[in-house]
Amino acid sequence: MNSKSIALVITFAAVAIALNAIRIPTVFYPGTYFQFSQIPIVIAFLLFGAKIGVFVGLLNLAGGLALFPIGAVGLIVYPADFLSSLLMIAGIWIARKFTNYAKASGRFPVFKKPAIGLFLGAIALRTGIMPFFDFAVVYHVLVPLILGIRPSEVYILGLVPAFVLYNAIVSFYVVSVAFVVATKASNPLRI
Repeated sequence: MNSKSIALVITFAAVAIALNAIRIPTVFYPGTYFQFSQIPIVIAFLLFGAKIGVFVGLLNLAGGLALFPIGAVGLIVYPADFLSSLLMIAGIWIARKFTNYAKASGRFPVFKKPAIGLFLGAIALRTGIMPFFDFAVVYHVLVPLILGIRPSEVYILGLVPAFVLYNAIVSFYVVSVAFVVATKASNPLRI
């Protein structure tokens, strides 16, 4: 990594870490919050590529654990947040590839607008994978291991719609804000 890349990673990571302080509780998924720390990660990915986006996510993970500890729950929340960021980045990357194919081939007219493809890719991948991760790993492995609480199977199954809704909402606002900011910032930066 050159000095420009390191400076970009540090700058975007500082913004992401600072945004960890803003948490809006969800009413439908107990113990979770809407956070804005993933927005700079996705912006960095959209503007400068996957390498910088992933490093910003890693620094956000470390900074969140170090500067905004939320007890033992932080050992679950921050890594899950990083994983969901990676899934959105992967969804956007796949959508970009598919959009490029759609433009070249003339097929799939819905993907001629890149914003639609980015939304669909990020939402589909995160909403398709994270509920399974929440169900199988978070509530069956991490919560009992880290918190020492074993929720009942009925309680966990009752939360499955909340898993899906939460991940869809977060990926929608993160990708939409990141796309608007990256679009507006790319012109003056000539990226």
